[in-house]
Amino acid sequence: MRCRALLIGAVLAVAASRGAHADVQQWTELGIGKDLTKRWSASFDQHLRFDEDLSRVESVMPEAGIGWRPKRWLRFSLGYRLQYQRDGSGDMALRHRLHTAVRARYALGDVRLEYRLQLQEQLRPGSKDPARHTLRDRAEVSYRRFKPWVPGASVELFHAIADGDAIRLDKLWLTLNAAHSRKSWSAEVFYRVEVPIADAMDPTLHILGVGVHYDL
Repeated sequence: MRCRALLIGAVLAVAASRGAHADVQQWTELGIGKDLTKRWSASFDQHLRFDEDLSRVESVMPEAGIGWRPKRWLRFSLGYRLQYQRDGSGDMALRHRLHTAVRARYALGDVRLEYRLQLQEQLRPGSKDPARHTLRDRAEVSYRRFKPWVPGASVELFHAIADGDAIRLDKLWLTLNAAHSRKSWSAEVFYRVEVPIADAMDPTLHILGVGVHYDL
């Protein structure tokens, strides 16, 4: 944990020293989920994102997934996301993303700790870079004393995997969020900073997000 904290501090210092331009984005998500059995579940989420300081549509992304929970604290998932989003030229392009993930949780009284490791593959038809391989690891903490609102914070690292199994740190997410849960639905609002690491020309993103999910 100390090494991770030092790494994050160094990353933020480098990002600030670059003076890179920034962009404000808004991310919205509407989803439904269904328990198929005691251990299996299915979900569908629709993502809509705006960039250029909220002035244009950046991406429209429907996503389907399936999850398996062998233990209360352990969950595995598979998913597919159809991505209709801006490319490097600013044009809308079609992409496909497949992912698999494992998530573990541990409770310490009112504090919940969570870790997720995700491997994803993005297919980019017609691009000079037809496939991108990414490994993501996220650590999250939440405090459940203030229910029905639960505040939380997370750190997520994106590692780009190049051909030949080379791996490099690509970008970093820092997120503050608050979640509200009811019997058949839940909602979340969050603020996220995306810090580019690999490419100094990429902007730092300030992201305002909201998501609503319904349980069938």
